[in-house]
Amino acid sequence: MCEKSKSPIERALGDRRSNVVLAESAHRAARTRVMPRLAVILFAFVAVVSTHSFARADGDPLVTCGSSLKLKHASTNHILTSQAVAYASGSGQQSVTAILNEDGETDTYWQIHGGVNAACARGVGVKHGDVIRLQHANTRAWLHSHAHRSPLSGNQEVSAYGNDGMSDTGDHWIVEVTSGAGAAWERGKKVRFRHVDTGAYLQTHNMKYGRPIAGHQEVMGVASASGSNSVWMSAEGVYFPSDEETRSAGKEDL
Repeated sequence: MCEKSKSPIERALGDRRSNVVLAESAHRAARTRVMPRLAVILFAFVAVVSTHSFARADGDPLVTCGSSLKLKHASTNHILTSQAVAYASGSGQQSVTAILNEDGETDTYWQIHGGVNAACARGVGVKHGDVIRLQHANTRAWLHSHAHRSPLSGNQEVSAYGNDGMSDTGDHWIVEVTSGAGAAWERGKKVRFRHVDTGAYLQTHNMKYGRPIAGHQEVMGVASASGSNSVWMSAEGVYFPSDEETRSAGKEDL
């Protein structure tokens, strides 16, 4: 039937069917473009979630190289942090403090690296006696210490220094797992960090700063590891699974 001989109702129905076909075609095209992107996003999400799901048969999951985590002080429950606020005394470098953990806080993540010019492959478990560097995720500066006095207590200053392309042995810390030699650093377990160059232990206490970082606790280096001020624990973070955890998860899936 020619177009001129169609009734107004038939022509309207024809136009509606054409619109439906065009809409379905557009939907299919959009779905073709969007689905690969959704697949990539879903894969990334699963990869991140999976880093929290592995468990060792003989203990808690490992803390591994490449992981980004929060470090909680065992005694005060404050979290190690840094911010783009320089010390007014001492080195004048970027300040390192400890704060109470809050939802949405992004200044409290530190990524684990090996020492300068030392390999620390992603997913390798960290153990007692290993030398690591801790890089502040937001500012890219390294947890650092040196022979300057800390602002509040007069102990050794701990600062954040350098960037992706600048690091030295002042950024080296020895992991000391409290359970002793040969022990793996497991998530939630107690550890100490001893500065390689000076021998001082990473500590915090209840002495607090005023403005512009009011309420932040002082973080400093102290020669003695005695007492609870030098004890830290890993908290939440994005952890890369170790080979052992990956194998264990694979066996569970069989």
